[in-house]
Amino acid sequence: MLPKTAIEELAKIVGENDIIHDSRILEVYSTDASPFYGKACAVVRPESEAEVSKILKLANSSNFPVVVRGSGSGTAGGAVPNNSVVVDMKKMDRIEVFPEDMIVYCEAGAILYNIKKELERHDLFIPPEPGSVKIATIGGFVANNGSGKRGLKYGGIRNYIVGMNVVLPDGKIVRMPAKTHRTPGMTHQLFVGSEGTLGIITGIYLRAIPLPEKKQTFLLSFKDSDEMFNEARKILKYLPDAVEYIDEEISSLMGLSKTHTIAVEVFGKNKDLERLLQSKSCEVLEDKEEKRFWEKRETVGVEIAKPGKRIYAGEDFAVPFSEVSKFIQEIKKAGMKYEAKLFIYGHLDSMNIHPAIISDDFKQALSLANELYRIAMKFNATIGEHGIAMRWGFSVNKEIYRRLKYCLDQKNVLNPGKFGI
Repeated sequence: MLPKTAIEELAKIVGENDIIHDSRILEVYSTDASPFYGKACAVVRPESEAEVSKILKLANSSNFPVVVRGSGSGTAGGAVPNNSVVVDMKKMDRIEVFPEDMIVYCEAGAILYNIKKELERHDLFIPPEPGSVKIATIGGFVANNGSGKRGLKYGGIRNYIVGMNVVLPDGKIVRMPAKTHRTPGMTHQLFVGSEGTLGIITGIYLRAIPLPEKKQTFLLSFKDSDEMFNEARKILKYLPDAVEYIDEEISSLMGLSKTHTIAVEVFGKNKDLERLLQSKSCEVLEDKEEKRFWEKRETVGVEIAKPGKRIYAGEDFAVPFSEVSKFIQEIKKAGMKYEAKLFIYGHLDSMNIHPAIISDDFKQALSLANELYRIAMKFNATIGEHGIAMRWGFSVNKEIYRRLKYCLDQKNVLNPGKFGI
């Protein structure tokens, strides 16, 4: 329990309307999109960097832990509190575009889709884009070093960050602004992928690139997964803009034939690649058809979890290119042993595979998830973009992280218990 005096002080900082305590709403904030549960002692919704700073200063002086949260769409338990105060960042959602510099500044609570639409008004875009683009915040995306589609050609979100504003665990505000596409040093990069453990990201400066004038998506269907991955490797040689995979079950759910499907996104002209794709009897999507397909793809997680009251566990593994076909075959076999359904999709250009577990039984879902972790380690896979958080087995270089954590957060105020340390 949080002392009454701490609740009163938090209310003074954010206002009575922006603090939640002694309410069943806290149960919503005690979990995220993962199967993990914790306990939120209170929720505060700051509207400024100054308020975030005061919250962390109070946390240090009153000795209570803090967990930062965006939309709660993470699937690794990164926003799950452990008797902590949850800092909900969604009120800090300002977006400012500097079109002549091709730079956008976003507060951490800005939704990725809103950033995308604002940039499109200036014929700009940022290539990394997760399936959760319509609900995920930029702060959460950066904190997990997300990528989504277009990873091979364009890299992840880390490659687009040129500056950042952060509140350190002791409440000190650090501003690292930038309007250039190249910036010296690595200070702001320290917080990319730190999962809310080293500081609270309040604002991000991102470089954007020109929006392509032409865009097409080519759909290819395969009955055999080995054949599909062999063809995918040939396609990757021509550096497509994105290559997405959906398994037979998801293909059927999306109204396609019940086969392994890969969607190849091509910007502008890539004649050699287009020639190769058209030789494979593919379906070509443009304009409204293409937009409809990607909208369906973005909501796959919601669709497969719809029937009844179900457990959804969206896993995330970056698999060696040479092992991906065997990896998928093995996790499919594992899925058959449990009272759970396993749907598989992912980003083939970076071999970032997302097995989604759907079950009515929490224990079954968690047991299957644990088996997937063991299989992933056997194939030398790592976590791709959803963060490590409570999946401690994938945490490496713990000694370096411990030293960083101690330097910045000696009282272990921010997101304690994550990374397994």
